[in-house]
Amino acid sequence: MGYRLKLMSEKNFFAATAIWYLLTVFWGFAPSFYLLSFFDSSEDLPMHLVIHGIIFSIWTLFYVLQVFLIRSKNYNLHRSLGIFGLLVMILMIPTGIFPSIYKVYAGTTSVDAAGHNVFRLTSAYIFFAFAFVYRKKPFYHKRLILACMIMLIGAAVFRISFDFGLQESQLFNKGIQVLPALVLFTLDFFRFKKAILLDLIPVITVFAIFFFADFFWLSRAGELFMNFLISVFVLPFA
Repeated sequence: MGYRLKLMSEKNFFAATAIWYLLTVFWGFAPSFYLLSFFDSSEDLPMHLVIHGIIFSIWTLFYVLQVFLIRSKNYNLHRSLGIFGLLVMILMIPTGIFPSIYKVYAGTTSVDAAGHNVFRLTSAYIFFAFAFVYRKKPFYHKRLILACMIMLIGAAVFRISFDFGLQESQLFNKGIQVLPALVLFTLDFFRFKKAILLDLIPVITVFAIFFFADFFWLSRAGELFMNFLISVFVLPFA
């Protein structure tokens, strides 16, 4: 009975994160993507942002689907769709990196600003890779996928912060971003009577990037690496 209650509470938590991320992504990107025609916009979106938005939307919906497949005990379909998720994540690498570093190429953002996004996206890809490796170990798999989502959601949260006039508040931006991990850590602590450090890895990653990324991106090495990324992801398509 105790195990079943723990399992049910975990399923409820991840179902809540699925709804949370679906609403957060829609709210954050409604003015610039989903409901663009309803907001003041004098220009159409560039094609690379359209592709980025579509692929990211597919991934978000895929996360929601996978969570509710597990909740409904449809494990076989959940496992079968894993390869589809892998393909979507592979597509998210170029379609995610390109918009950030293209702004540097176009001179509309700084190397360090784009670099923060590159680090966040790269962290998400790494977390997903580990989640895929540990796909047969649900305890680790679910927490690594959640870590991936936490790293991907930062841009949506930042856009939402403008609606509250809190775009300068790192407490709001980073706090909302890592909130699911902190909630899971708390739930796990009470369920297992010990700290599950895996829950805190995305929290540590978010704040490590925030505090330390500039040391790299504002250096000569960071500038050279950004130029390398531009040569790989942007120049062939410019």
